[in-house]
Amino acid sequence: MLEFLQYYANWIVYPGAAAVFSAFFTFFAIRLLPRLGYVDKPGGRHIHQRIVPRGGGIAIILSFFLVLGILALEQSGPVAELWKRLLPPSLLLGGLGMVDDRFELSSWIKLFVQLLVALIVWSMGAQTYSVFGWTVPWYLSLTFTAVWIIIILNSFNLIDGLDGLASGLAIVSGGCMTIWFLLIGGHDAEAVTMLVLAGACLGFLRYNFYPARIFLGDTGSTFLGLIFAVIGLSTIDHAVTATSLLLPLLAIGVPLFDVILAIWRRSMRKLLDPHAGGIMDGDQDHLHHRLFKKTHKQATTALIMYLLGCGFAAGVLLLLVFRTAAAIAYIILLLAVLLAIRQLAGVELSDSARLIQNGLSKPRRGLLINLVHPFIDFALIGIAFLTAHWCATDEIGNLKIFVYCFCPLALVLCFSGIYRVYWLRAGVNDYCRLALLILSGTILSSLLLFCGSYEYIADSFGVGIRQFVTGSLLFITLATLLIVSERLIIHYAGWFWFHELYVQRQPPELQRKLVIYGGGLKCRVYINCLYCAKKADNPERIVGIIDDDPALHGLHIYGFRVFGGSDRLEQIHARHPFGKLLVTAHTGNRERMSRLETFCRERGIELRYLRIDESAEDPGATA
Repeated sequence: MLEFLQYYANWIVYPGAAAVFSAFFTFFAIRLLPRLGYVDKPGGRHIHQRIVPRGGGIAIILSFFLVLGILALEQSGPVAELWKRLLPPSLLLGGLGMVDDRFELSSWIKLFVQLLVALIVWSMGAQTYSVFGWTVPWYLSLTFTAVWIIIILNSFNLIDGLDGLASGLAIVSGGCMTIWFLLIGGHDAEAVTMLVLAGACLGFLRYNFYPARIFLGDTGSTFLGLIFAVIGLSTIDHAVTATSLLLPLLAIGVPLFDVILAIWRRSMRKLLDPHAGGIMDGDQDHLHHRLFKKTHKQATTALIMYLLGCGFAAGVLLLLVFRTAAAIAYIILLLAVLLAIRQLAGVELSDSARLIQNGLSKPRRGLLINLVHPFIDFALIGIAFLTAHWCATDEIGNLKIFVYCFCPLALVLCFSGIYRVYWLRAGVNDYCRLALLILSGTILSSLLLFCGSYEYIADSFGVGIRQFVTGSLLFITLATLLIVSERLIIHYAGWFWFHELYVQRQPPELQRKLVIYGGGLKCRVYINCLYCAKKADNPERIVGIIDDDPALHGLHIYGFRVFGGSDRLEQIHARHPFGKLLVTAHTGNRERMSRLETFCRERGIELRYLRIDESAEDPGATA
């Protein structure tokens, strides 16, 4: 019992000591750093209103290595090895951060040093990886390590734009990874390291939370990213699997999601405007900036971001709980990510929509967009195969089986002419033909696999006929659903979503709410015209439809609700105010039309009539 208490007491004593040392060092850094010129002035992209010392991350670095060094001397073994592995890259990166916080180095110099840091990390242990049993060559493993290090490094650097945000999220992520290490077992050194880092951040947060008396600076933010990156690499354990990659990434989900959005957003803006800033140029559209514009309170924004971090941490625990049914966890995570993109990536989606719309107006760019489809399909086929293979054999994949499943289906799609379809304007028959082609290709793949490799599969994985058939049906179903759904999403985006994103970005005073009177075919024609073309002036948002057919009342047609008939105009306008009424119904009933005109005139509502007819003359011709 005494040994048990002593063992777990260390998990409290050392993080507590790190918090105390960090608070002590931070207290003196607040007084010393301004004298050395380490100050952050208000203005530009900064939202603080007074001069604040920066470079305070040095306090976290000192307390972290001091406490971890004491622990390494006492316990040696894995903790000492981890201490030695973390120290050299941290010294180089910390030195870069201190110079940058004082003299504002260029982005390219920082990127070069970060590449050197990645090289050091790779040379000290993360040299070989294996995927599907295949040993990755050294140059690919070095590339993977460099990309991993740089992305996670800069994710914490970019998220550090609000009082207490980066240090608070580091505490959440550190606690999450500690729980993960304890649950999977065999990673006690990594677990206690994460706790020590969380303790150091907690001591610093005492002075960094709003109103901040000191900032991390690049010294602290990049150091936090480095520790999470190196610890995350150690958990991959040289065998790259989906779960081993996802767990550390989800643990730092909020900073990582923000840096992905930043790369996406800045890339789109550069493509839209060649004179815009590059990927490495800062902006004020990070997640915390958007939330701050809504809350106008730094403390509230930081707490919301902490809750988002806890949500990503819950995703880690979800993967651990559903280890025996990981497909369920992945589906839930995929849905959560899609929801997060829909709710939080409005700026990026809007810029992407503008880019696609600009590209579609130019035939050559439209052709290039269409040529991307085969590569998307190939990726979706790979996802369907990996999922089916995993469910049938409990292993992530096999190259020989993949070739049997992939090649016949890919050849069927490529030689069928299906890639000559312009999917933004596809018809129902195009979708039916696509589904039949995928079914034919996947069934052919399954038959060839059975005839050519069933004995190999049975001997290697112990798969019986029932499991083989189940896996084949799963592959057929997933491939069909994924590829057809991707086309439907594109069709929906081109027909409806892009216009909605465009309207959302416009100032409220420019948005007009529109109600359509008449739910017939002319209504559908107008909706198609409105949502398939970007309205540069007075963007309109359809509120709903009015129709005098009682059978349609309360139902949805063409994606919009039918509020009722024209006799309920006053109640409809009171509940759903609108500024424009478009008549698409037959106007033969003059009494009803007169009532509509009077109603709109008294309330200042714009009234328009949609006319569709034939003419022997070109309406666009000029005299």
